[in-house]
Amino acid sequence: MEKLILIATINILPGFEEEVKKATIDLAVETRKETGSELFLIHTRDDSPRTIFFYEIYKSPEAFEQHKVFAYTQSYFELLKGRIDSDKPEVTFLTKLGS
Repeated sequence: MEKLILIATINILPGFEEEVKKATIDLAVETRKETGSELFLIHTRDDSPRTIFFYEIYKSPEAFEQHKVFAYTQSYFELLKGRIDSDKPEVTFLTKLGS
């Protein structure tokens, strides 16, 4: 079964940093408990502390689809509206290069 690997980015609007960062940490705690989640890392940029990067690996595309419908994920996406650029994360799906 093919794993699903992605990088996501959010840019927090001024004034919402603490709220969004706390919610992101809470999301990471819950996501790491999912049986289909292999890795869920969150980082900020040294030169841009309002930018958060997510590096996520799921056991399958189905596991990622399941992640998106959990109540805590839906609540997180709802919280982001009006607090980040574009109201949703920018997601890039990755494909393994080579063997």
